[in-house]
Amino acid sequence: MTLLERYIFRRALISSAGALVSLSLIVWIVQALSRIDIVKTSASAAGNILWIALMLLPDLAAGVVPFAILIGAIQTLNGLNADSERAVISASGGSMMIVARPILLLGFLGGLLTLTVAHGLGPMASAGFYNGIRSINVDTITVFLRPGRFERVQSDLVLSVGESNGGTIKSLFIQDTRDPQLDLTYFAKEAAIIDNEESPVLMLFDGQLHRKERESGSISVIEFQTYAFDLADLKPATEERWTRTSEQSTLQLLTPDVNDPSYQRQPGRNVEELADRFTSWLYCIVFALWAVAVAGQPQTNRQASSAAMTFGLAGAIGLKALGFVTLSFVGDNPSSAVFVFAVPIVAAILDIVLIRRGLNFAQLAIVQTIVDWPRRISLMLGRRSKAGPADSAGRAGS
Repeated sequence: MTLLERYIFRRALISSAGALVSLSLIVWIVQALSRIDIVKTSASAAGNILWIALMLLPDLAAGVVPFAILIGAIQTLNGLNADSERAVISASGGSMMIVARPILLLGFLGGLLTLTVAHGLGPMASAGFYNGIRSINVDTITVFLRPGRFERVQSDLVLSVGESNGGTIKSLFIQDTRDPQLDLTYFAKEAAIIDNEESPVLMLFDGQLHRKERESGSISVIEFQTYAFDLADLKPATEERWTRTSEQSTLQLLTPDVNDPSYQRQPGRNVEELADRFTSWLYCIVFALWAVAVAGQPQTNRQASSAAMTFGLAGAIGLKALGFVTLSFVGDNPSSAVFVFAVPIVAAILDIVLIRRGLNFAQLAIVQTIVDWPRRISLMLGRRSKAGPADSAGRAGS
C-alpha cells in the first residue's frame, strides 16, 4: 500500500474499532440485563451470570463487525471530504481505487475475524453459555426462587418454596405435568440438594406425592419420608435438540450422526447453521464496498455528509434483513441455502458496478430532496411564527 492508502486504512481501522466496541457493548448490555433478574440471593450466582453473559460476547461482536466496518468506513470517507482531502486526491489524478483498496482491505480483515469466531471461538462460547444456563436450571430451587411465589421453571414445571436458607428449603411445592399420561404434584416440609457423581438430586423429606392419571382421572396419594427428585430432568421439555447446532463445531456439523433422532427429524438445522457460518464473513466485504459506493465520491463541504451515513445504514440493514429471511427458509428446505450465498454475492457485484460507474449518491435528486426537508420545514415554521404576531396585531387594530 502507498503512504496515502495506509493513512486512509489507519483512520478507517480506528473508527471501525471504536464503532465495534460501542455496538458490542450496547448489544451485550441489553442481552445481559435481560437475564439479570435471575440473580436474587447469591453473590456467587451473580458471578456465574456475569461469566455466562461474557460467553455472549464473541457471537455478538461477530454479528456487529460488518456494521462497525460500514460506520467506520463512511466516517473516514466523510472526514476526507470534510477536510477537502478527497477532492485533492481526485484533482491530483488519484483514482477511486486509492480510496477503495484500504476500505476493502478492512473488509477482508473483518471477514477473517468473523470466520475465526464462526468456526472456532463462537461454538465454544455458545457451548459455555448454554452449559451455564443448564447449570442455572439445576440450581434454580436454592438460588433463584423467591419464597411465597410460584415460578414456572419450564412450561410444564412449576415450583414454589416457603423459605430458603442456604441449601435447605422449607415448604416445597412442585407441579410436574411433563408426562403426557400423569400429573405429578409434590409436597414436602423440607428439601435439600445433594450433588451425586452422576447428577444432582433434590431430596424431599416428610411429604406427599399426588399422582393423577389423565385418561381415567384417578388420583393416588403416596406419603414418603424421603424422596429423590432428579434435577437432571430440568432441561427444555420440547422437541428441540438439547445440544444446539450453534454449540457444535463445523466438523461436527459437516459429519453429523445420521442415527441421531434430532438430526433425522430436522436435518436442515445443520445446513442452516453451516450456511450462516460460511456467509457471515461475506457481509464485511459487502458493507465495505457499499461504504465506498455511498461515500467514496469527492464532495464539497456544502454537501450534506449525513446522506451517506443514512443511505449506508439503510441499505446495510435492508440487506442483512434479506439475509435473515433467506436463512430462515433453510431449516425447512435445505436446498434454499444457495440463496443465502446469493444475497451477499449479488450485493457485492452491484456495489462494484456502482463504484465503477462513479455514481454519486449525494447528487441524486431524491437524496437532495430528503436532505433539504429539514431546511424547508424550518423555513415554513419560521414564516408561520412571523405571520402569527402580524395577524394578531392586525386584528387588534381593527
